[in-house]
Amino acid sequence: MHEQFNDVHGSDRPGADARPALHVRAVTMIVLAIGLTWLAGYWIRQGEIIALSAQMTEAVPSIPGLAALLLLAGLNPLIRRLPYARDLSAGEIVIVYLFVTVATFMFGCGVTRFLIATVSAGYYYTTPVSPIDEIAVFIPSWLSPTDPLIHKWLYEASPTGQVPWEVWQIPTAVWSGFFLLFGGTLMCLMILFAEQWIEHERLVFPLVRLPLQILGEEGAVPLFRNPATWVGIGLATIFNLYLMTRAVFFGGPKGTLNFDISTGVTDWPWRAVRPMNIDIRPGLIGLGYLISTELSFSIWFFYLFQKLQALVMAGVGYRVGGMPFPQEQGIGAYLVMGLVLLWKGRAPIAHAWNSLLRPAVGARDRLPYRWALLGAIMGIGALFFFFMAAGMAPWLAGLYLAILLIVGLVYGRLRAETGVPLLWAFPYGQQHKVIWNFFGQEGVIGQKHDLRSPTIFAMMGFLSRGYFPTVSGYQIEGLNLAQRTGISARQVIITLLLAIVVGSAFSFVFHLQPYYQEGGVGLRGGIWGDRTAQQEYSAVLRAVDMPAPPDTPRIIATIGGGMLVALISMARGYWFGFPLHPIGYVLAGAFGHKLWGPFLIVWICKTVLLRYGGSQSYLRALPGFLGFAIGHFITAGLIWGSLGAALGGPFLRWGVWFG
Repeated sequence: MHEQFNDVHGSDRPGADARPALHVRAVTMIVLAIGLTWLAGYWIRQGEIIALSAQMTEAVPSIPGLAALLLLAGLNPLIRRLPYARDLSAGEIVIVYLFVTVATFMFGCGVTRFLIATVSAGYYYTTPVSPIDEIAVFIPSWLSPTDPLIHKWLYEASPTGQVPWEVWQIPTAVWSGFFLLFGGTLMCLMILFAEQWIEHERLVFPLVRLPLQILGEEGAVPLFRNPATWVGIGLATIFNLYLMTRAVFFGGPKGTLNFDISTGVTDWPWRAVRPMNIDIRPGLIGLGYLISTELSFSIWFFYLFQKLQALVMAGVGYRVGGMPFPQEQGIGAYLVMGLVLLWKGRAPIAHAWNSLLRPAVGARDRLPYRWALLGAIMGIGALFFFFMAAGMAPWLAGLYLAILLIVGLVYGRLRAETGVPLLWAFPYGQQHKVIWNFFGQEGVIGQKHDLRSPTIFAMMGFLSRGYFPTVSGYQIEGLNLAQRTGISARQVIITLLLAIVVGSAFSFVFHLQPYYQEGGVGLRGGIWGDRTAQQEYSAVLRAVDMPAPPDTPRIIATIGGGMLVALISMARGYWFGFPLHPIGYVLAGAFGHKLWGPFLIVWICKTVLLRYGGSQSYLRALPGFLGFAIGHFITAGLIWGSLGAALGGPFLRWGVWFG
């Protein structure tokens, strides 16, 4: 049992005496990855924080990670020609790719940038009407500087332009440790579910095919030697050149091409379906081609189903803002799916428990299942203690942590099964809001009106409005890449965890420097998430005088979403060939307004190819679609993002968002 992962360091394999050399190569790759991450930090600082030419870290995979992969894959043929030099193996390039991808993921607007805004907004945005600085003092000094002047300089530049590191050293170290702890706990969960998903259920891991195709590890014609790939790259280039020209010379809108097909709908109740935007996103279309037609059909079908719900509700006279509450349905579906995954994964968890009590049981495991279970238990306990030490009430800390971990688990499953190339593919902010909806503001604040716990709860909201828990997607894909490239799974685990802490520390450095030099409010990138944090703290203050009761419509929507995903799952179990997939409903309730258009396009293309050309047509077209995504990442991310970061001016008139 548990023999599926190739461990090139195993003593029972040929070449075990080469372990020191392998370890030297591994350390060399990590050092190289750290160096590339540091260089990428300058690029990200200029391109995302100062100039805001492109959100490169939002892409899946992150643009710096993809750039590292392309760089090493391109240099490898040259290395082969050097005397006394050995070219890089696919596994070694994968190690660098995973490290840079996850480390630069930490730079993103939904992780460290959002965190800095969250811990500082309470001091800077305080007003006589909403004196949120009165509750900002509840944030411990080991999580944020307590001097309001330090935060004023963060937004408006310090007199010397220097970062006051003496007050930021401890928070930087503590938050980097927190990210390592949270990411390590998610890593342990992914390890526990790895065999179930990879070996038993044989999930396809669509996004893993991108690096493997680039490295030529899939046995077909190398990706960049296939004419179809260059057709896709060419189409993406032409598409982006059109958007660039439109934005720079004709004042066109920023971002990608989109159409609102409901523009002419003005009569009630039909206008309840507005808006219905179709986004033409090359990254989603190109990588979405890897997703099954069943899933792509379910995503756009359930998005339209939600619009039908809105139409029916409006038709019967039910007019409440936000109806039919797709995000609330989404968090209900997420939580129920998480519980189902935990139930289905009880066998590997039981095995890990037995191997923990009896080490001989797990002695032959290639993955450290018993240590993963122990790590998960200790990690959950340590995170619970962290939340409580910061000031959260025990019940609130436990409930919020459970929701966050379930969302991370489900997102890992989504990436493994669908490969959805979007970090925001979760119900935005609902991990946080669902507690307010069910318990009401008075229930969260308590009768004693002690605001320490709700203030820390508001601060920790960046974990639900941001996307750090989605690091689980890279983690489970990393374990699958370990199997496919023959590298040590333990080496991948260490790489991924080290990337989190290094990326976090680097991110603080590359964010705080421009903030204190030029002032966060003066940068085009600003301090992303500051207004959201202000609203969260203001809501805590308002709740004291006017506490809102539990939100019954949103509670019903949450429960309904959970029940519907359970019914869809049951239907698939009873009726063979049932066309709808529960994950389609989950994604429609998470970020369906961005996903449904690209996946409708993908579904049409794949359906036509499979019906009239069979699987051979599908495979022949695959490099073209991958080239379409890669071409978009190169032209809109690498080239245009770099031009905007370096030159500014007209190159900033077209911003590129990959999220």
